[in-house]
Amino acid sequence: MRRKSAEGTLVQFESPATIPSEAPNPEMVTDVGETVTIKGELSAREHVIINGTVEGDVSVPDHGVAIGPQGNIKGNIFAKSITVLGRVIGTLTAERSAEVRRTAQVEGELIAPTVVIDDGALLQGSIDTSKADIAIRVARYRADRDDPA
Repeated sequence: MRRKSAEGTLVQFESPATIPSEAPNPEMVTDVGETVTIKGELSAREHVIINGTVEGDVSVPDHGVAIGPQGNIKGNIFAKSITVLGRVIGTLTAERSAEVRRTAQVEGELIAPTVVIDDGALLQGSIDTSKADIAIRVARYRADRDDPA
């Protein structure tokens, strides 16, 4: 199957039916669109990009969470890595790293061993790299406890 790329040129696209079953599964990514509003907890076992609104906690313990420029989160986030370009009100706990980009507005606590904040980003709250280890253990325990699998 052929599809047009952003530049208008034709590129080869293989449908999933032609991928051999022994091929490793590519990383899955879920995109919460701009018109989507979630009220309640969002948990996933894959990467999540949030461009819509989430009113509740986000738990993605083994993958990354990205909040797009239009994304709006009111709740706590726990993930392997977190990148914020939109608005978040709550505690962000990242196992590896947290990035607050220049378009981001974060209100709350940021807990991660590595933190990157771009010029122009708005952060109203605290950053704690010293208690990241214990906060991650608690968040992982809660995520494992709530996991139905």
